[in-house]
Amino acid sequence: MRNLRVLIVDNESLARDRLRRLLSGEANLDIVGESGDGPAAVKAVEELKPDLLLLDIQMPGLDGFEVVKALNKAGTLPAIVFVTAFDQHAVRAFESRALDYLLKPVTRAR
Repeated sequence: MRNLRVLIVDNESLARDRLRRLLSGEANLDIVGESGDGPAAVKAVEELKPDLLLLDIQMPGLDGFEVVKALNKAGTLPAIVFVTAFDQHAVRAFESRALDYLLKPVTRAR
């Protein structure tokens, strides 16, 4: 069985660093890349083909929901977990087929 391939997308480098640190000890998981904005995220998904996208909502270029829309249209939508500081987007996130919705700061338990 191959490892779960994860792409981290957040415009804040400290948030990406935190997620990377939290996931670093997890077995069967490979962080295949990171992106800091929406357009770069779409390109990275197309190139890296991750199984899971840890996706911020408020980002430059395209927000998280626009990223999901672009990937869905292209037929390249991986599983999505939104990771954001804003709880008001949760319903919309689950309507977008999100597996989970994590509020920052994310803890190891979540």
